[in-house]
Amino acid sequence: MAVGDRTTAPTTAYPLSPIDVAQGDSHIMFVYFYRNRHCSKTFMPTEVLRQGFHVATRRFSVLLGSLQQVEGRPVLVEDCSRPNRPRFEAKRVDMEFSELQRTEYAWSQWPQDLDTMDVVEAATSKSTMCAPLISVLLVRFRDNSGVSIRVKIRHSALDGLGFTSFMSYWSKVTRQYRGPCNAVMDFADHRLEFDRSLLFRSVQYSPATAATAKTKIDTASLKDSVSSQATAPFGMHVIRFPAQSLQRMRSDFGSSSASVSVNDVLSVLLWRSFTRANVASARTRIMVACDIRKRIALSPQYMGNASFPLQLTIVRNKLLGQPLSESAQLIRSHVSHVDVDYVRECLQLLEHNKPILGANEWDADKSTFFCCTNCSRFGFYDTDFGCGTPDKVMIPHYLTPGFSIWLPTKDAGGIDVVISMLDSSFGSFRSDKELVEYGQIIL
Repeated sequence: MAVGDRTTAPTTAYPLSPIDVAQGDSHIMFVYFYRNRHCSKTFMPTEVLRQGFHVATRRFSVLLGSLQQVEGRPVLVEDCSRPNRPRFEAKRVDMEFSELQRTEYAWSQWPQDLDTMDVVEAATSKSTMCAPLISVLLVRFRDNSGVSIRVKIRHSALDGLGFTSFMSYWSKVTRQYRGPCNAVMDFADHRLEFDRSLLFRSVQYSPATAATAKTKIDTASLKDSVSSQATAPFGMHVIRFPAQSLQRMRSDFGSSSASVSVNDVLSVLLWRSFTRANVASARTRIMVACDIRKRIALSPQYMGNASFPLQLTIVRNKLLGQPLSESAQLIRSHVSHVDVDYVRECLQLLEHNKPILGANEWDADKSTFFCCTNCSRFGFYDTDFGCGTPDKVMIPHYLTPGFSIWLPTKDAGGIDVVISMLDSSFGSFRSDKELVEYGQIIL
């Protein structure tokens, strides 16, 4: 078997990096909603979408692979002669698209199956390892009034940039599918980097040998990232921050330092509001995901996981007592320390199953925990399959309390923060003066 060489053999194995393996059995999943604005009878035909999808997966060939253990290490294996077929399902629902649109796409109104995690049953380790790395559910609304496309990709195979790159390519292929045969060649030669050794070389990291490495793929079961840690009732909500509010926030709290970004300020504002709503803990912590591609000279076409965690713990009263701008500067200071040495140390800790994320400490010290994953710069709303851009892009209802994902708004420049929290805390959170000064509760 050739390792990392796609030209010499039909089978290629990419050893996963420790940050890939750290994603466990989680998936990246988004749902794209498209309204049939012109009542077209040929709106987003299923077979055209399906054919474009299969062309795109051949370009992103790792999605036709499988996760395996090779020579004691977790690897992503491509076998050109025996591709791991992705799942593409289509169904119809007796519901007008406008019914969902009127509710601001509230999860409680989503058609059945669209908001489920679609857990892959895996009775044996063999079936687990051979489970598709990508699946699509296409839902067509009554009278062809609209379409939703739910895409789920195994997180250890691609990160968020890889996900949106795949969606961009799929939509381009589909748009040009009825054109000349060479229509897709304009972007077919764009190089994508799936080889994880690029990350290793960028930080001068040597993976441990199979005898000493402790990273393993869990083959006992295949579950999505739905945690059982929260036993009290909880729910997901959406807070909208229009572009004007973000600019005003940056002006109010970030002007003391040119390096402080809107993201830093918004992270702290949400963290403070979340901490005020959870009064039981003396300490509070935040975790933000930092894309390392530009910080370690890693190729921007690298499709493996490249978002590394930054965690900051502080006394609750200090966070709430000091100016928001000081906390924003503290986060920016931590981000500035992400370099080659930091990434190398993270990889070493992860490879030997040592707690870089502090996950085993969250319950032990009873500190309030808040996590930010910023996807607002991804081009979700550029995904045009030939019938217009999506009216809405959302995630299913699967986050556990303390986690948030930031999505772009349809109007350029805004951010929709999807956040999960305990029902007992949401009343205080939604009325937080600092929060409602800049944001609006949508759901």
